Amino acid sequence: MCTLGICNSFGVFATHYINHIYPEESAADIAWIGTMLSGMGGILLSELSQKLMVSVGHQWALRVLALVVFCVSGASGALYRRRLPALQGGVRFVAIARDHRLVAIGVAGFFVNIGYYVPWYYLPTAALKAGQTSQAANSLVVYMNAGSTAGRILVAYATRFVGPINSMVVAHIACSALIPVAMLAARHMASYAALAVTYGMLSASSMSVVPIILADTFGLHATTTAVGIVNSWCAMGVLVGNPSQGAIYQKYDRPRDSFTLISAWGFAGIFLAACSYLYLKVATIRGTTRRLWSVL
Repeated sequence: MCTLGICNSFGVFATHYINHIYPEESAADIAWIGTMLSGMGGILLSELSQKLMVSVGHQWALRVLALVVFCVSGASGALYRRRLPALQGGVRFVAIARDHRLVAIGVAGFFVNIGYYVPWYYLPTAALKAGQTSQAANSLVVYMNAGSTAGRILVAYATRFVGPINSMVVAHIACSALIPVAMLAARHMASYAALAVTYGMLSASSMSVVPIILADTFGLHATTTAVGIVNSWCAMGVLVGNPSQGAIYQKYDRPRDSFTLISAWGFAGIFLAACSYLYLKVATIRGTTRRLWSVL
C-alpha cells in the first residue's frame, strides 16, 4: 500500500500540472510525459521496496521510501514555474465543482478507486493460492507497473484517434472484465503475468487521460482546479474501497478460500466508472450533431 502511494508521487505532479508549464502544446501530446514518469517510478520503487524490506526490515524500508517522497516532491515544487498567464478574476471554483460534467468525472474517479486496487492487493495472494512461489506472486506487482508505464503512453496517444472519453469507456469496460478473469480463472504464471500486464496497461487510462478530458472540457486555466476536485472524489473512493475490500475478503472470501466476492466488488466499481464516462459522453453530445459513436 505504501509503495503504491509513493510510486504515484513520481508522476502525479507532472501529469496534473504540466499543462501550465507547456500551454502551447496540446494536452494529449504532453500528458504521456508525466504518466510515463509515474509508471517508471512504480517499477523502480516496487523492486526497491522489496529489496529494502529484505535487507533492512519493514520499518527502515518505510523510512527510506518516505525520504524519497519528500525529496521528489520538494524538487518538483522548487522547479515548477508558471508559464500560463493568470486568469483575470480567477477560476470559479464553485461553478466548476457543480458542473455536471465534472461531477460525472468525479463519480467515475470514485468508482475507479472503489475497485481499482483489487488486483494490486489480492492478485499475488490468488497466485499463491494457485501454487505459485512467493517471489513469483510478488513480481506480479512489477508486471502491473511495467504494463502501466507502457499503457500510459499508448492510451494518451490513442485518444488522438478514438477520443479521450471513448478511450475511458472502452478501457474501463475491459478492466472490469479482466478482474474476475485474473482472480478466478487464471492458474498458471504465464496467464497471471499476461493478465497483470494487460490490466496495468488499460487501467493506466484513469491517470493519463483524465487531465486531457479536463483540459478539453474546462480549459487550461481551470485544469488544476478541476483535477483537485476530481482527486477529492478519488480520495473518497480510496477511503471507502480499500477498507471495504479488506472486510469483504476477511469475512466472506477468506473463510471459503475464494476470491469471488472481492472480484465482483472490483468488477462493479470499475464498470460503474465506465457507465459514468458513458453518461459524460451523452451529456457532451446532447444538443449537437454528434452521435454516441463519434470520436470524442
